[in-house]
Amino acid sequence: MSSNEPAVCAIAPPAADLAGQTRPPDDVVVNAGAARGMADALSTAIATHDPTWLWLLDDGVVPAPDALERLLEPLGNAGELENPVLLSSLVVGPDGRLDAQRLPWPRLLARELAMAGAERHLAALRAACYGSLLVHRRGIERHGVPRADFVGEGEDLEWTGRILRDEPGYLVPGSVATREHNTPLDLRTFTRNRVRILRGDGWRGQERAWFAFLLAQDVAQRLAARPTSMPALARAIGSGLRAGS
Repeated sequence: MSSNEPAVCAIAPPAADLAGQTRPPDDVVVNAGAARGMADALSTAIATHDPTWLWLLDDGVVPAPDALERLLEPLGNAGELENPVLLSSLVVGPDGRLDAQRLPWPRLLARELAMAGAERHLAALRAACYGSLLVHRRGIERHGVPRADFVGEGEDLEWTGRILRDEPGYLVPGSVATREHNTPLDLRTFTRNRVRILRGDGWRGQERAWFAFLLAQDVAQRLAARPTSMPALARAIGSGLRAGS
């Protein structure tokens, strides 16, 4: 690492092989995958390695050899990007198509941020799912690590939604990672936590309406595929409304 490059600590699953990265991370903390795996690994990285950026890799995701180098590229010519707090790789499946289960959430209601990103071939984000995320330490210092009560489904959207509420983040299409396998969604937990996210403090104003529309659209698609799941989804929505935000 040169004196001008930021220190990067990777949070990676045990089987990850990052030795071939064209710009390897400066340190690696293993996420053992327990219930609080990501949160505990982030806390350890901040406390013991003092990184500027943390590169979060999800289990089953394999970054391209230049994934980290490409994630860092926008920082060298940030210009009007206003010091992004989060950068995300493009995550695809083995067939090269977008990972449909964990699509990034674009920022639709901040035109200036969207235009500043588009000029640099980046897409402004409002929330992001786990895969290959580069998060600045200030995002963790201001918002903490992912919440324990969302572990399972929605932890990533709840956390990144709060981080990106008042600060910019971008999808970097030139940085690619491949999800080799997807863990099946627990539909009830997924739906319950989405409702809780909608009620939380990560979203406001018109954003809540947009989030609610996307939630309704998602639920409708899943009901069309599995009509018998309607009672379970109804219970999950009720549980989300009763639970703490």
